[in-house]
Amino acid sequence: MGRSKTAGEARRCLDVWEKSGEIETLLPEVAALRGVPQPEEYHREGDVYTHTLLALESVAEDEDERIFWAVLLHDLGKATVTRYEGGRWRARGHAEAGADAVRDVMQRVGKQAVAADVIWLVRHHHFYFSWGKIGKHGLSKRQLQFCRHPLFPLLLRVVEADAAGSVGASRKGHLIARIRALAESVLPGLSS
Repeated sequence: MGRSKTAGEARRCLDVWEKSGEIETLLPEVAALRGVPQPEEYHREGDVYTHTLLALESVAEDEDERIFWAVLLHDLGKATVTRYEGGRWRARGHAEAGADAVRDVMQRVGKQAVAADVIWLVRHHHFYFSWGKIGKHGLSKRQLQFCRHPLFPLLLRVVEADAAGSVGASRKGHLIARIRALAESVLPGLSS
């Protein structure tokens, strides 16, 4: 696959759609994030839509457009799976539910060429929750194998943007920084 367009170009499209009201037609799944609650402890910024917009602010104009689309769509599944359980809002399975919706969204906005990559990024944006502990001496063989996936550098940026859009007690930003440092120490060129 050739070099994708930039996040800045994708952002300008989104801005036009928001101003014209086309977002409701082109991205109803994103518009549906308005008012979807999140646990205040980890998301004092407000609903999922607000969180998504804050996360998008951390995506630089010159970054790969796949990062932009994945950040925009990373919590898409929360609109359908969010429930109040055990005294707090939970969105179990939102990454998978969101990934299942991405192909249709990307087709609707004319981005079929990057749809498979964005689906992978959305599906795996909580990868670190399934890792358990990170060993004192670094990443396990299974973790390193995952880090070798060609989209892993983009995934790190998606997760960093997700963390940047979270205002609260979440420590995911610190965890991702540690994972990045460990992966870069054994996988030269990861960030390039």
